[in-house]
Amino acid sequence: MTDADIEHFVSVLDALLAEYPNEPPHNLAGALLSRVVLLMTVDPSTGKDLVKYVWEKLDEIEQADPPSFL
Repeated sequence: MTDADIEHFVSVLDALLAEYPNEPPHNLAGALLSRVVLLMTVDPSTGKDLVKYVWEKLDEIEQADPPSFL
């Protein structure tokens, strides 16, 4: 895929997700993650690296704005 192809693909995904504005984000993320797992069955090490990257980014977000327990 070229950069333009990837940008188009992402815009199509964004448009599809926008069709479900009332769906809880965790349901949409779960569906997308299930597709990542399916796609990465042919290359598990890349899949692990992708999931590790996402985990680290989510941890950075959480550390920057920790939830309030009050």
